[in-house]
Amino acid sequence: MKFILTLHTSTDWDSTGRIKGQTDISLSLQGKAEAEKLTKLLSGLGINLIVSSDLKRASETAEIINALLRAPLRFESRLRECSFGSLEGLTKQQAIEKYGSSLTQILEDQYHAYDFRAFGGEHREGVLARHIEVLKELADGKPDNVILLLGHYRGMCTLLAGLGHLPDLKRGEYRIIEYNSC
Repeated sequence: MKFILTLHTSTDWDSTGRIKGQTDISLSLQGKAEAEKLTKLLSGLGINLIVSSDLKRASETAEIINALLRAPLRFESRLRECSFGSLEGLTKQQAIEKYGSSLTQILEDQYHAYDFRAFGGEHREGVLARHIEVLKELADGKPDNVILLLGHYRGMCTLLAGLGHLPDLKRGEYRIIEYNSC
């Protein structure tokens, strides 16, 4: 099965450096324009199903993409970003000032061994497990499907690393991966 992984586009919190996590915020005007540009990149890839995180910034990106692609669209809560708990809404600097400099390494680790449970959030293994569950369920469908998975930076980088791919996906890009659930 072929999966195409991409990320939601920009929000106002991106421009202020706020930690989003599972806080449900919408795209900015810039994000809407970025989604239209991303649609053009994705348009010739034969996508026949779009599965997106149900958070607004991802679902709005998916809806903009789907206005052109016209593929079936599903929203999936398991593709949500990692929960950062009480860190959400803070900038990285505010979080470090509030909780100490030891937080720096955890925030910088985008996919390897992060753990935000001490702040009421999630750890890497939980995020990876959610994303893998979605892949396995979708892979049980038609093997010739080309599925666009639309999610969030830390979640998608964790998934890529967990599958043995380079976890370097950036906004406005996509990665094509072949996945066999066996």
